[in-house]
Amino acid sequence: MRVLVGATAVRDFTAGELTGAVITGWRAAAADELEAFALSDGATGLGESLAAAKGPGSAAAVVETGHLLTGSTTAPVARALVSAVDAGADRVVLGMAASRAHDGGQGFAEVIRERFGSLAAAREALAAVDVVVVGNDRLPLLGLHGAGARLADEIGPDEAQRRDREVAAFASAVGAELELPRRPAPRLATAAFTGLGGGSAFVALALGARATSGAEYTVTASGMAAAVPRADLCLVVVEEMDAVALEESAAAALAPAALEAGCPVVVLSGEDHTSRHQRAALGIVGSYTTVGPLDPDALAVRVLRVARTWTR
Repeated sequence: MRVLVGATAVRDFTAGELTGAVITGWRAAAADELEAFALSDGATGLGESLAAAKGPGSAAAVVETGHLLTGSTTAPVARALVSAVDAGADRVVLGMAASRAHDGGQGFAEVIRERFGSLAAAREALAAVDVVVVGNDRLPLLGLHGAGARLADEIGPDEAQRRDREVAAFASAVGAELELPRRPAPRLATAAFTGLGGGSAFVALALGARATSGAEYTVTASGMAAAVPRADLCLVVVEEMDAVALEESAAAALAPAALEAGCPVVVLSGEDHTSRHQRAALGIVGSYTTVGPLDPDALAVRVLRVARTWTR
């Protein structure tokens, strides 16, 4: 029996630690062939995932932006991108999440202008580079559910509205500078992923980058999706199964390949708030939870029982 094991990082535990725990637990019960895949949601563990990857899109310069956004500007993200491009990278993967350092991408744009002269010149220069925004959230830059609105609880509704107006004016200016048609420019600012990285993603996409979820990108780049047709079972570790995970998680990202291949998927998590009917739509045939928070020790114990069920 060939079993694929994929996991994303959870709290202080790396994907490798979690897949290692699953393999340890499984091998204590059965002598099956197991293969591990380190996955990422885009916000954490992206470097680990792509360092071990062997599928399409794995060869890339990786910029994890979370630790760069500690101040009030998105400029450090642009500097990291420029550094990777100047070093000769032909693919740069920007791992992003929502950030309190939210200037709408203005700091990012300033650095790009300094390096290339203008955003238009940057777009032309970067046309030969595959820049990919890999996010853990489809957060848009503007709108009722945009990055600014999400900050309202932290900075207050008045300040959030003021900042959103400023960001909207900046987004319009970017559209004008890049000579985008008037209608697509506002649509870009309300598109999925553009609010990530404090708005860095908006400018990156305006310059020609593409965007996708971390789970979707790493399920492919790791080679896990390609390995599914040759597998008998897929085990996927996620922190929690809920309505969000049914749409945005490693399990959801793997589902299309697993359904097409007819390979059953089993999910291991700390908590499960979904129904059997909801999981079945994704081809998830089993869901098992640990007792208490998900960690490697609890996972290894739980997997021992799961393996005995699936290898009878």
